[in-house]
Amino acid sequence: MLMKRFLPLAALPLVLACSNSGESDAAATGGAGGSAGSLGGMGGLGGATTARALIVPETLNVSAKTGYNGVLHLFALTLRKGPSNTELYAALKNDGDMKACAASLSVELFDKTEQSVAAGISGVLTKHAYRLTDGSGTIAACVGPGDVTMAAITDLPADIALDDLGFAVYQSTYFALDVVPIDGLSIGPVKSVTSSAGTAFTGTLTNGLDVAVRNPSVTVFPVNEVGRPLGVTSASGTADISPGGTWAFETERVDTPGVDSMAYPSATIVK
Repeated sequence: MLMKRFLPLAALPLVLACSNSGESDAAATGGAGGSAGSLGGMGGLGGATTARALIVPETLNVSAKTGYNGVLHLFALTLRKGPSNTELYAALKNDGDMKACAASLSVELFDKTEQSVAAGISGVLTKHAYRLTDGSGTIAACVGPGDVTMAAITDLPADIALDDLGFAVYQSTYFALDVVPIDGLSIGPVKSVTSSAGTAFTGTLTNGLDVAVRNPSVTVFPVNEVGRPLGVTSASGTADISPGGTWAFETERVDTPGVDSMAYPSATIVK
């Protein structure tokens, strides 16, 4: 079994995802990944404005840590001040031919003098569920070839001066497992509901597995027109959902509705 660095197999989450109206793969044109290059100071594609930027702040140079990323390529990133912390949202694409299971993303921030300022780590949310072929019946969450995935690091120090930052270096870890695809969790059409308090997202999660799940949750990233995540919100429940069953959700509100959204469901298998 080939592994790209190590994560505890017992920690494999059951996470599936779907897009509200299709993945924004057109955004995945950046050069980050391994030693292939970096993203930064681009202002989006073709000198577009911030509304279409792939990287914000636009002066931030984003690059992959050489030798630590394999198939996962970060193509869009937002770094912003949140209510209590500095928050980072990232979009990645599997540009390889293997599945990246139980993947995580870590990012280190440096100022313009190349001094380390802060670092954070997060699991990434995935589109498909798979079953290991070793006869154990274990279900793994994997980023398949061509899939777009997202991650949120929302606990960076509040006192980071964004204007002083110069560089962000990322790396990813994952298992490369022998797995086969299976039906999993899915989300019906996601709709945005906007009021003076912000924008919430509603929809229905369906359990396509052959086992019951409980504690369902949905994480939604509003995105701009090139697929850059602008923020994150979520909904969670405590109900058990039988095979074929559904759960209706409405997320907390966000102040950045975006022009589209990426929605990622998760749940715990009932044993």
